[in-house]
Amino acid sequence: MNFIAPEFLYALGFLAIPILIHLFNFRRYKTVQFSQVRFLKSIKKQTQSTSRLKHLIVLACRCLALAALVFAFAQPYLTSNKSVEVSEKKGVVVYIDNSFSMQASAEVGSLLDDAKNKAITIANAYNESDQFQLHTNRFDANEQSWLNKEAFIDQLQQVDFSANYRTMDAVINRLNSAENDDELNLDFYLIGDLQKSSYQVTNEQDSASFYVVPVQSQVQQNSWIKAFKSFQPFHLPSMNESFNLKVQQNEDGERDQINGKLFLNDEFKNPFIIEMDRDSAEKEINFTNPKSNQVLGKVAIKDYPVIFDDTFYFSYPTDRNIEVYHLFEDIDNKSMSSLFSEDSLIEFESTTIKNINYSKLKTANLVVLENSRSLSTGLISELTSFIKDGGTVLFLPASNMDVVSINSFANQFGVAGYVREIKDTVRVNQLNSKASLFNNVFEETPTNINYPVSYHSWIIREDQNSISEQLIAYANGSSFLKKYEINSGALFLCASNLNRNASNFGKHALFVPTLYNMALQSARRIQTSYQMDDSKIVLNAVQASESPIKFKKGDYEWIPKQKWKENSVDIFLNNAITEPGFYSVIQNDKVIEQLAFNYNRNESDLEQFTIEEFKLQAEQKGLLIEFLNGDAESLSASINALGKAEGLWKYFIILSLIFIALEILFLRILK
Repeated sequence: MNFIAPEFLYALGFLAIPILIHLFNFRRYKTVQFSQVRFLKSIKKQTQSTSRLKHLIVLACRCLALAALVFAFAQPYLTSNKSVEVSEKKGVVVYIDNSFSMQASAEVGSLLDDAKNKAITIANAYNESDQFQLHTNRFDANEQSWLNKEAFIDQLQQVDFSANYRTMDAVINRLNSAENDDELNLDFYLIGDLQKSSYQVTNEQDSASFYVVPVQSQVQQNSWIKAFKSFQPFHLPSMNESFNLKVQQNEDGERDQINGKLFLNDEFKNPFIIEMDRDSAEKEINFTNPKSNQVLGKVAIKDYPVIFDDTFYFSYPTDRNIEVYHLFEDIDNKSMSSLFSEDSLIEFESTTIKNINYSKLKTANLVVLENSRSLSTGLISELTSFIKDGGTVLFLPASNMDVVSINSFANQFGVAGYVREIKDTVRVNQLNSKASLFNNVFEETPTNINYPVSYHSWIIREDQNSISEQLIAYANGSSFLKKYEINSGALFLCASNLNRNASNFGKHALFVPTLYNMALQSARRIQTSYQMDDSKIVLNAVQASESPIKFKKGDYEWIPKQKWKENSVDIFLNNAITEPGFYSVIQNDKVIEQLAFNYNRNESDLEQFTIEEFKLQAEQKGLLIEFLNGDAESLSASINALGKAEGLWKYFIILSLIFIALEILFLRILK
């Protein structure tokens, strides 16, 4: 006799409880002396013998009832050497993990090869009349069709690695949804590597039951490129670029150095070496952009056998101008136009607030509000949306402005704004040279600077409720220029404007690097890469058209679901990206973007559950599993035993009920 769940047999130890209760349940008697006890002694002996027999019989019934119940939960079965045909028609549902972690080496070939061989062994252990389903990480609709054994094995041979990442909960739900129109007796098999990143059972299961066939690698070493990000908010042809490369390896990794290569527009540029610090390392990769309007690049390392995460694609345009929109009231002092109008990188436009073009606020990077006395509610609303969408606003206050109106704009972001006006001459004497705004401005910390002077200014209220950075300050510590970070956007408040009667800042040497860097940093950071499983991406600065947006890679072209906004479009990918690399975004037969997509790195860390760890965490969530281990021969024998076994648990349930009934009967008869 064998058991499907032998761990329940440990509960036989509880049989000691009724026995101990019986042994220690002695009654204390009080002796009473009186005459003529000869006949009473005879009755006492008779009664004591009957009581002892009764207690022993009841004890035996209780112990046997409990033991039978324990055996029932252990699910005993009998096997036979004879080939016994199972009368019930079986439905065999098999899931094979074909994620990229299954690229790891097995004794022969990859883990996926091992899994496919074991799936064939499972199929051969069943009858020709049984039906089969093969599920993989693709979750295709055709995987829900029932197949005969031959078709199942043929489909099994076609299984290859998939970029799709599935959680354990998703796999269980998928298998439990197997249609059973023929009222088949279903067996569920899960074949995989028990990788910790994907085999976590997080949801409570409704008594789901599976046979788990583990395929695991003894060596769990892998190195991979985790990220490759730009330090620059904008990009130009022939510009010096700086990217941050992050490489990781799992705990079994023993590599001290990893060699890498950089490719730009299909040309090999230069090799590099990454010095590993245990499980991770970062390296700054510097290069010069090609003289082209678009950069299509990739970095690559070499790490066998798991190779899907050894290449990282990136792309960005180099023909995008920075748009500066200058809004002034009444008189333009020409300081802004003198700085920006002749710069090929800057697309500059200046106009009065009365003639504002609101559509310009959708595309601009930096909006300069100069000498504004007040702001309308409509303009406040537009500027608020502009900043929240990643735009930058510089406010240069008018001498006679409506401070309540201006502060109502600042208050939208938790910024206190201005306090009061000062008509005295005040000299600036503090500069935060370490601020990002002044990067690459000073070769060393400046001393004895001839700072700007303001003749008419406003006090900027200091507050602790916002993320702010003081850039330029007066001697008393109050701010001359202050930056507030608001999500991906920014708000700059200046204490004075650029008019001659207000300050000399517009003519000061500090004005040029301050405003120019402000414009450069206002450029909305371009996303240089995406993941293939991203459900949605956003394309900015795209105008709606009757012609839909198309995606194309080689001969593969399709129209994704898209939702248009005023100056952007949401693209819903819905797992349409099946290969890494570069994809052209086409509108009106013109390529408007070229995007880079990479595999998700969730499968890169090969750390696995042990059988005991997986079983424990699975059963805590209500997932009942039995592991089937070993080579093909032992696996086949285990399945044959399960399939041809005569289940005895029903008989043990009946026995338990019989012993409980006998106990009740003896308690009533033997009084």
